[in-house]
Amino acid sequence: MATPQADSFAMVTETEAQVSLTDGLSVYTKTWSPASPPVAQIFFLHGFSDHCNAYYDLPKTIAKSGIEFFSFDQRGWGRSALDKTQWGVSGSTEQLFSDLDELLRLRLEAHPSIPLFLVGHSMGGGIALSYAYSGSLRSKLAGIAVWAPLIDLAPNAKPPGFVVTAGKFASKFVPNWKRPQKMDAESMSRDEAVCRDYAEDPLCHGTGTLLGIVEMLVRAKKLMREDVVRRFLPETPILVCHGTADRVTDCQASRRFVEMLGVRDKEFREYKGWYHKMHAEPGEDREIFVKDIVDWTLKRTNQAKPSGGVPKL
Repeated sequence: MATPQADSFAMVTETEAQVSLTDGLSVYTKTWSPASPPVAQIFFLHGFSDHCNAYYDLPKTIAKSGIEFFSFDQRGWGRSALDKTQWGVSGSTEQLFSDLDELLRLRLEAHPSIPLFLVGHSMGGGIALSYAYSGSLRSKLAGIAVWAPLIDLAPNAKPPGFVVTAGKFASKFVPNWKRPQKMDAESMSRDEAVCRDYAEDPLCHGTGTLLGIVEMLVRAKKLMREDVVRRFLPETPILVCHGTADRVTDCQASRRFVEMLGVRDKEFREYKGWYHKMHAEPGEDREIFVKDIVDWTLKRTNQAKPSGGVPKL
């Protein structure tokens, strides 16, 4: 059952829920809704070792602009994996897309008369881009916006090639073997408080499985293939944002990806000196970034057709 919560943003309502997926897994979801009927909705995908409540005021600020913001803690992460035995057990890409299909269907049915945008950060950005060329409901999306997406790891963050090869081989036999992958907290933001928050957050457990990590890297590598890039729908707008000082994912890979795209409405935005959590950079940069996302979304909202919902299964 959904539980409304009080919010410091007077005109925004937060609603938590547990949604049971087809295989019985219960995932935690959260929706930030504006006071008036929304003009659009965002379906947001968080990053590796992250969760949907770790994005500070970004969801509330976006909702305040009239865009409903929906997110969930993905399989293996956050409040969808409170038992340590579930940590990092994210499954295959096929499983991940099945989860997205179920939840996207619910959102499309909830708001069939407004456009839906798929948005993601880091690993979630890579997932959003992968879904945009191969997901079963991709034609229902009004646009894709991502920041610091995992298209490639930053040069200093790349594991040796033999480690990746060994991991691919081992994942076939022990897919759920867990491997700690705690990221460097100091690489998250130029705001020291954000770095401390990340380091101390028990839900950012940094534990992946061989299968989950290998599938994540395989999805990223595919995004740089010309045959894959040609599969993006030319009519679906795409925005890619990246900070030049990101030490987790590669800014230049994002630039090259956008250059390869044959999408009519595509844009790469570079932010000089920004780190990985672009939504949580210090001072006015947070306001600049969320305004960029809101402005881009609202402009495409005015151009988009309603999603029309999807047939019920």
